[in-house]
This record gives sequence, structure tokens and C-alpha cells, in this order.
Amino acid sequence: MGLLDWLFKKKKFKRAEDAYALNRELLWDGFKKSIELPQSNGRVTWLVVHFMDTFTEVQERLEQWGLEYEIVSSKLNANDPQRSGLLSNEDSPARLKLILAELIPEPTNLDASVTTDNKAQIAMIVLERHPQIKHDQRLESFARSLPWQVEFGYFLALDDAVVQISIDDQVIEILKQLGLGDQLISSDMVTRRLETVLSRCSSDFAGDTPCSSAAEWLQVNGS
Repeated sequence: MGLLDWLFKKKKFKRAEDAYALNRELLWDGFKKSIELPQSNGRVTWLVVHFMDTFTEVQERLEQWGLEYEIVSSKLNANDPQRSGLLSNEDSPARLKLILAELIPEPTNLDASVTTDNKAQIAMIVLERHPQIKHDQRLESFARSLPWQVEFGYFLALDDAVVQISIDDQVIEILKQLGLGDQLISSDMVTRRLETVLSRCSSDFAGDTPCSSAAEWLQVNGS
């Protein structure tokens, strides 16, 4: 086994740069191009959302684009990856899997037999942030715990209700100068700022009542 193979097997988890679009419509355009890239072939791509409104919107987009996908309706189980929908198989061949974040559990101890398969590759794309940051932290912790090659990141729009908590017009102008327009861009500055603000706000929310959208959640659970 070569050095690069050894390093690749050692570093199973990759935290990808988050992608940002000026608005939700432009986000969908860039997202479609990303999941259709050649390197997307041969790996399972999870499309993860927190709220049912976004779930419905993603489903409608996939149908419109004519892409084959599967809805995962039971809680994921890393110790039973085929049956729970983690990986593709003969009964569930779709490479795109749409799932609500609530079905992704906290990390669990893995059976030794599961960790022997190093061939599976997973891209975990989260299509919105949750106002209560612990839910996003759970997703990343689960992805980090998996024994396969996993790439994890977010596709977000600057007009998303949660992103607007931390982004003002001045930041948007800076991003436009860096190339934000019709194309997606990555910005560590926005990601760090967003996570800092959400971490600081986490104890200020009055509750964590489930809602259909992030905007509704903020109205219901706001301090």
C-alpha cells in the first residue's frame, strides 16, 4: 500500500468548505451542477435537511431535474448500513438519498465487522442550518464517526433565515467583491461567523419546539 493510500485510509473524514449563494434560487442552480459532477459518480450522496418545508422543496427540485433518488424514512444505523439506508444496495440502488436530520442519531460504537469495509464513499450535504447549533453538531459528529470515506459540508443561501442572523449588508458587499454573484463561493469567514453567533445564541432560545421551517422555528422558539 502506497503512502497516499495509507493517508487516505487514515483520514476518512473531510470537512469540505461550505458553499454560499446570494439567494435560494441561485443556490439550487449551483447545487444541481455540483451533484452532477463526474466525481459524484460512484459514491452515495446524502441530502440532509432539518425542516419539512426544505424537504419538500428539495424533493420537488429532484423530480424536476429527473434525478433518481431515495427517501430515507427510518433512523440511520451505522451497524446496519444496508438496511437503514446509509449505503446503496441491490434493493436500494439510488445514489442520492434525501433524509430529515432528525433521523441521524448521535454517534454509536461500531461493530468490528462494519469497519472492515473501506470502499464505501459518502458525501453528506446539509442544505440548511438549524438555529439551535446542537443539531448541526450532531450531524457532523455522526459523519466523523463513520468507518468510510465521508465528505461533509453545507450548501447555504445568504437569504436563509438562519444565515441572516449573522450576516449583514456589509458582509454581503465584501462577498460580492470576492466573487459572489451568479456562482457559488466558499467563505471560511462566513462559516466561522455563523457558528460563533449560533453558539452564542444557543442558550437564549426559549425552547426547541419542532417546526416546518427555520423561520417558523425562530418565531416559535425565539427568546
